[in-house]
Amino acid sequence: MTGRVFATDLLVGEVAVVTGGAAGIGLAVAVRLAACGCDVVIAGRSADRLSEAVNAVAAATGRHCTALVCDVRDERAVARLRTQTIDRYGPATIVVNNAAVNFAMAAERMTKPALLSVLDTDLVGTFNVTRTFVTDLIEAGGGAVLNMALPEAERGFPGYAHCGAAKAGVLSMTRTWAREWGRYGVRVNAIGPGTVPTVGAAANMPGLADGRDRHDVGRIALRRLGTPDEVALAAVFLCSGAASYITGAVLHVDGGLNIA
Repeated sequence: MTGRVFATDLLVGEVAVVTGGAAGIGLAVAVRLAACGCDVVIAGRSADRLSEAVNAVAAATGRHCTALVCDVRDERAVARLRTQTIDRYGPATIVVNNAAVNFAMAAERMTKPALLSVLDTDLVGTFNVTRTFVTDLIEAGGGAVLNMALPEAERGFPGYAHCGAAKAGVLSMTRTWAREWGRYGVRVNAIGPGTVPTVGAAANMPGLADGRDRHDVGRIALRRLGTPDEVALAAVFLCSGAASYITGAVLHVDGGLNIA
C-alpha cells in the first residue's frame, strides 16, 4: 500500500465482504477498506491463500480481517458466508464482487464447458453473492455494491469471448440493480480495471508483465500499466459516502485505454 489517501476513519462502522479477496485486486481492495476503518471479510476458494491474505492485510494496516472459504458458484456456500459475516461483524453494508476466473481460448475452439466455467463464476457468482446480501442492505436503508467488470465490455475481447460475455452481463445487472434498488438507498456501481499486472492476469495474458504484445503500453494514455492499489483506491471512493449520489456508473480505471 503506497501511503494514505483517505482518512483512516472514513469507513468506521462499515462491514465489507470482498469475494476473490485472497490476491490481486481483491486483496488490494481489502487492504484499502481495512485501512479506512472498515471491518472486512475476504472470501475465496483457497484456505491457504486466504490465510496469507489475512497476514498481508494485518501487515499493511495493523488491523485484523476475517477470511472465509466460499465458492461463489454455490448458493449454499454464499448463504453460509452471509451468516458467518453477521455472526462476526453484523450485516454487510458493502459488497465487492471481485471473484473471477479467466483463460485465453479462441472462439472457434471454445466448448460449452469452457464458456460455462467463466460464466458460472464471473456472472452467476456475482448474482449469487449480491442476491444473498442485498436484503440486509435494503433492511438497513442503504449500502454499496461494487462489481468488477471491464472498461468497455461491449467492444469485444478476442481470445476471451467467455469473459467478455460474462462481464457484459455484469454491467447489465449493475445498471438494472441500480435502478431497482435505488429507492432503498442501495447504490450499485462497477469498476472497469485496465491493464493491471496481477499474478493471475499475467498467467492468462502473455506479455502483460512487460507491456508488449496485446497489452501495448503505447495505447494507454498514461503510458504505463496500472496497479491493484490504484483500482482499490477507486473502489474505496465508490463504496464510501463520497460517492453518495453515484449509482449505475462504470468507472474506468485504465489509464485512458478506453479512449485509445
